[in-house]
Amino acid sequence: MARHEFGAGIADFVVTPSDGLWAVGAGANVIFWDAAEDGVQYTDLQDASGAPMTSVRADEYGALHRFYGPDGITGMWADAGGLSRAWIEAHDLPTSGGGTSPGSVDWLNIRDLGAAGDGVTDDAPAIQAAIDAASAEGGGTLYVPAGRYILNAALTWASGVNMVGAGDRVSILQATNQNLDLITGTDISNVTLQGLQLSGPGRGFGSAVRFTRFSAPSIPNITLRDVLIQSMGGDGVFCHQLASSVLHRVRVRSCGGIGFHLQAPQDTVLGGASTSLVGCSAEGNVVAGYWLDRMSYTTLTACAAQGSPTGFRLDTCTAVSLTGCGAEQCTTGLTVYGGKGTSVNGFVTEGSDGTSVWLTNSAAGVVLVGVTEVTPVAAATACLRTDAGTIATVLGLTAVKANALAGTVNRLDPGDGSLVVAGKTIVPTGGAAARMGTAVLVAGQVTVSTTAIGANSNVLLTTQTPGGTVGAPYVNARTAGTSFTIKSTSASDTSTVGWRILDPS
Repeated sequence: MARHEFGAGIADFVVTPSDGLWAVGAGANVIFWDAAEDGVQYTDLQDASGAPMTSVRADEYGALHRFYGPDGITGMWADAGGLSRAWIEAHDLPTSGGGTSPGSVDWLNIRDLGAAGDGVTDDAPAIQAAIDAASAEGGGTLYVPAGRYILNAALTWASGVNMVGAGDRVSILQATNQNLDLITGTDISNVTLQGLQLSGPGRGFGSAVRFTRFSAPSIPNITLRDVLIQSMGGDGVFCHQLASSVLHRVRVRSCGGIGFHLQAPQDTVLGGASTSLVGCSAEGNVVAGYWLDRMSYTTLTACAAQGSPTGFRLDTCTAVSLTGCGAEQCTTGLTVYGGKGTSVNGFVTEGSDGTSVWLTNSAAGVVLVGVTEVTPVAAATACLRTDAGTIATVLGLTAVKANALAGTVNRLDPGDGSLVVAGKTIVPTGGAAARMGTAVLVAGQVTVSTTAIGANSNVLLTTQTPGGTVGAPYVNARTAGTSFTIKSTSASDTSTVGWRILDPS
């Protein structure tokens, strides 16, 4: 009986679980059986040259090369050491009625579909054909072996199609047209991009990933993991109405627009929510590191921005949180422009040359915990700026530059034991803004310097230690923000007078 040919097909790859997804099983040793469980192992195999062998080893890309099964065997159960076996069929079986033999397109090597990856050939047509082929079968995963794949046209993505590379240093999709996006899709869902580098021409207007909504309520279930994006003329990642999605260990650098631009316009209420950015980095992007526009219920954890005018901007967002994030060498580290329910826990700005954190446009319900300003440049203007109409609670602020506080700010800061509620200090502080202290009368009067005194402040006075001819102390004069004068009814009073400033509500 004749031997049939196996392997070297578009579905003949070994995959293994990796970080919740699938990765190629490079070098996996595969044996073959006559049953899904137990059964008899097939050991009478031959390689492509006819040499006998008992198992097949996957190459560095997880591919099974061409081999021959036992005489007359048209299908076998493959075992790569996992929890279950997979069915594999011979490729040289005749078909009836002009159809094709059953198969799987869950894992397609783009090299097998014509992509060269040589840094010269335009691979856009071959990769687009692979995307379309997977989409026609209801979805699948495209594997991108190491190489530089030149793209003279944008890739139009489809729902259910994933792309997995061998790593963001070796599997490179290189866009050449400065006015086109690299990957684009409309009304798509259930897409994973992993282990890839997306590089641009270093100029123009194109984004690396641009997923937009036209008629669908949202763009759900998008995952970007271990992806490096660089040198695009526009944004690194632009997603419109993103929902229930994850960006994990994505690095965007040296792009002409925004590193991560997540937008959710007001025309729907379903999209632009429930998205997480974890361990992401935005470096040297021209406009901003992260810009979230009207996003809701979204978290950024362990994310960093460096070398942009704005590190993080939250524009009219709802219940967005930053945890363990930071901005270095940015003019403004964090801008909260309107919205409600923003929370920030552990945010560090270093080398700011403007305002480290800025709350504006009536941002409400903002909670800042553990915000720390480190070595701002000399030209920096403020650590925390809050504009009129904003409402914020600040705990543990460490500032180098002065704060510029308007609106309603509740504060509990380290170092001076102060507690400020609704803009009024209820626990006195010391130092230049002291609100409590003592002063010794000389010839019946003394001037106390403190920036805490206001035009309408109430000053409580008590005689602590009588001296000279004791009279009744009172406030004789004040200069708001500078000082006030205590005077006694006795010109020879030398008593020590205690004082405390209270502001009316």
